Amino acid sequence: MGTLAGAARSSAEVIVEAPCCTASGGILPLANFGTVNITGSTANGSAIGSAGGVTQIIMIDSAGRDKDTVSGLTSGENFSATWLRSN
Repeated sequence: MGTLAGAARSSAEVIVEAPCCTASGGILPLANFGTVNITGSTANGSAIGSAGGVTQIIMIDSAGRDKDTVSGLTSGENFSATWLRSN
């Protein structure tokens, strides 16, 4: 793992996530959003995939099962997220 001088504020995120929070601080169930197509994801005018270092994160439930699935990037700035389960 390398380091980057002056990396503060050098990341961007595109997020599909479960809403927070219940009265006790827990995560609310994930709504059935079907498939969401995210297009034109850029940071500072460049496709998010052009800088490298893209990290794909899949939501999981308390049993470790995937709650959604996320496609890979196309054209460096487009992807989709598909709902699998609420909890």
